Amino acid sequence: PTVTEDTVVAIGPKCHVYCVEAASGKQRWIRDMVVEDKATVPPWYAGQCPLVDEGSLILAPGGDSLVMAVDLKSGEVQWKSPNPRGWTQTHVSVIPMEIAGEKMYVYCGRGGVAGVSAKDGRILWETTDWKISIATVPSPVVLGDGKLFFCGGYNAGALILSVRKEGDGFVASTVKKLSAKEFGSTQQTPILWQDHLYGIRERDKQLVCMDLEG
Repeated sequence: PTVTEDTVVAIGPKCHVYCVEAASGKQRWIRDMVVEDKATVPPWYAGQCPLVDEGSLILAPGGDSLVMAVDLKSGEVQWKSPNPRGWTQTHVSVIPMEIAGEKMYVYCGRGGVAGVSAKDGRILWETTDWKISIATVPSPVVLGDGKLFFCGGYNAGALILSVRKEGDGFVASTVKKLSAKEFGSTQQTPILWQDHLYGIRERDKQLVCMDLEG
């Protein structure tokens, strides 16, 4: 669950979003992303954590929209992004990021990664360079300077992506790909601390420390 000063929000295993008052537990609103947003319940059920940002709740239905924003207090939809490739929901959480003064939300759908505008949900960039065939669980890690670190299990390995401003838009390109032998994580999202990444390597279940070049 995500906890604010006066609110608790949780996403259930079958994509129900539940918002209650923190002090009393009284229900504010509930949303069924399957019924209302055409989401598909992921294998092994939903796993994303709710993201609260400046009074909005940011969700990734992966249905009729890839990412959406709702008002935290009322549950009313503020905007929905398109989902042109029909990417379905994964276990990944939505991650906020800012590049060249543009605030965006990054999400790994089943089939690729996209960054959507925090203002109106427009897709600012997308790539199919990172996708996992079975289960996408670890969330992206923002490294700074427009770079993101992705990792996964099932021999997916890891990938460092660079997103840069180009003209009126953004371009995403792969900086480096790590083999599963070097680093891959089935479930745990690595932690960024003092310019180093700490994670659990799938291959030998060892704690690994990496620099920002992988």
